[in-house]
Amino acid sequence: MLSNSGLSSVMPFINTLGGLAIFLIGLDYMSTYLKRSAGETLKLILEKATANKFIGVLVGTLVTVLIQSSSATTSILVSFVHSQLLSFERSIAVLMGANIGTTITGQIVAFKVSKWCYLLIFAGFLYQTIATKTKNKNIGGIVLGLGLLFLGLKTMSSAMSVFRESQYFMDLIQSLENVGWGIFIGAVFTALIQSSSATIGIVIGMASQDIISIEAAMPVVLGANLGTCITAILAALKSNISGKRVAAAHIIFNLGGILVFAFWIPQFIELIKQITPDADVARLVANGQSAFNILSTIIWFPFTGLLEKLARKSVPGEELRDIEHYSLPSPKNLSQSPTLSLIQSKDSISHIKDLMREMFWYARLHLVSPKEDISDEDFIHTRSEQKRIRLETLNFLSKLAKLNLDYKQTVKVLKQSSLINELEHLAIQVEATFLENKRKIPYQDENYSKLDKFYKKTLKYFNDSCNAALKSNQANAEIAKMRINELKKSEDLLRSDLINRIHKNEEIYHPEDEELTLKILDLLKSINSSSLRICDSVSEQFKDVKPMKL
Repeated sequence: MLSNSGLSSVMPFINTLGGLAIFLIGLDYMSTYLKRSAGETLKLILEKATANKFIGVLVGTLVTVLIQSSSATTSILVSFVHSQLLSFERSIAVLMGANIGTTITGQIVAFKVSKWCYLLIFAGFLYQTIATKTKNKNIGGIVLGLGLLFLGLKTMSSAMSVFRESQYFMDLIQSLENVGWGIFIGAVFTALIQSSSATIGIVIGMASQDIISIEAAMPVVLGANLGTCITAILAALKSNISGKRVAAAHIIFNLGGILVFAFWIPQFIELIKQITPDADVARLVANGQSAFNILSTIIWFPFTGLLEKLARKSVPGEELRDIEHYSLPSPKNLSQSPTLSLIQSKDSISHIKDLMREMFWYARLHLVSPKEDISDEDFIHTRSEQKRIRLETLNFLSKLAKLNLDYKQTVKVLKQSSLINELEHLAIQVEATFLENKRKIPYQDENYSKLDKFYKKTLKYFNDSCNAALKSNQANAEIAKMRINELKKSEDLLRSDLINRIHKNEEIYHPEDEELTLKILDLLKSINSSSLRICDSVSEQFKDVKPMKL
C-alpha cells in the first residue's frame, strides 16, 4: 500500500487524469446535444456545401462550431463522400472550414469562467430535468456539458499547479520549445485521446497556471492539428476510395500547414502578441490556434486543385460511382445526430430507387424493345443489389427507431420504411414479370410503339414521384400526380385497342403476344398506382398532424 507521502505525490496525476476525463465527458455531452439541437440546420447547410469553395469553407466552419468537433465533421464528410451525398472535390473546402470551426472550443476555454462551472452544471441539469420539449432538453444538455467542460479544466489546472515545484517536469515542458519534439508530442497525445480540443484545453490549463510558455505551447498546438486526423483515418478504414481520399486530404492539409509554420514559429508568436498585446498566455494559445488554422486555409484555398490531386495520388484507384457499389455507412453513434442519420438513410433509398429504375429498364429491353436485349444475369445481379441495400437500410432504420427520437424524426423513420416497402412490392412484381416471360412482343404496328412510349413515361413519372418524396417537395409531387392521372388515358386506349384486336380475331397476332401485352400493362398500372401512393404520402407530410396527448 502507498504511504501518505507516496499517495500525496501520486494524487496530482490522478486528479489531472480525472479532470481530463471530466473535460472529455463535458465536451462529448455538449457536442451530442449541439448535434441534436442543430440537426435541421445541419441538414440545410450541408446541402449548400456543393455551391462553391467559399461557401464550402463557411459550411465546414459553421457545422464544426455547431457540433464542437472537427473530428465529427471529418467523419461525417467521409461518410457523405462514401455515400455520394457530397463529391470528394467539394468536401475539401468543407474540411478547411472544419479546421477553423474547431478553434472556437479553445476560445471558449480561454475565458476565465471556470468559477461558474458548478452553476452551469446545476442550471443545465435542472433545466434538462424539468423541460418537457426536446428542444429545451437539448439546451439544458448543452449548458450541462459546458459546465462539465469547465469543471474538468478547473480540476486539471488545480492539479497541475503542483507540477511547478518539480524541476524535472518543468524541464520536460520547456523541451517542448523544440519545434519537432513539441509537434510530435502534440500529435501523439491527440491521436491517443482523439480530441484536439482536449489537447488545447490541457495546454490552456497549464498556461493559466504559468506552467507552459507560449513558445512551448505553439508546437503542441500544431501537433494537435495533425493528431486529430486519426479520427478521419479510422472513419475511412471501411470506406470506399473516395472516403479514403477525404482522410488523405485532411492529413495533407494539416501537414502542409504545419510544415509552412514550423520554420517561423518565433515570428508567428510575435505576430500574435502584437495583434493581442494585453492577452495572457492562455488567450495567446487560443488566438495562436485560431490564427494558424485561418492562415493555413488562406494559404491552401487557391490550391484546392493541387490538394485534390495529391489526395488522389495518395489513394490511387478508380472511384466506384456506380450505384451497384453503394453501401450505407454505419455511423459510430446514431444517437449523436439522428437528422444526419436520416439524411444517410434517405440517400440509401435514392440508390434503391435507381436500382429499381434499372430493373424496370431491363424489363423493357427484355419484353418490349424491338432491337435491344438483356440477359437474365444483368437483371438478377441488379435485383440482388437492390435486395442487399434494402435490407441494410431497413436494419439501419430499425436501429434508429429504437433511439429517443422526437416526434418529427419518428415520422420520418416510418415514412422512409413505408417507401422502402412500396418499392419492394414493385420489385417483386417486375421480377416475376421478367423471369416468367422469356419472349419479346413483336413490333408489327404502331400499337406496340405506343406501348413502348407508355412504358417510358411510366418510368419517368415513377422517378419524379420518388424524388418528390425523398425531397419532401409537395409541389413536384402534385405535378407528378397530375401527369400520372393523364397517363391513365393512354393505358385505357391501349387496353381498348387490344380488346378490339382480340374481338376481331386478327390472325396476324399470336394469343401469347396479347397475353404478354396484358401482363406488361398490368405491371405498368401497378407502377403508376405505386407512384400515386408515393405522391399522396408527400401531401400527408404537410398536414397539421400532431401527436396525441394522453
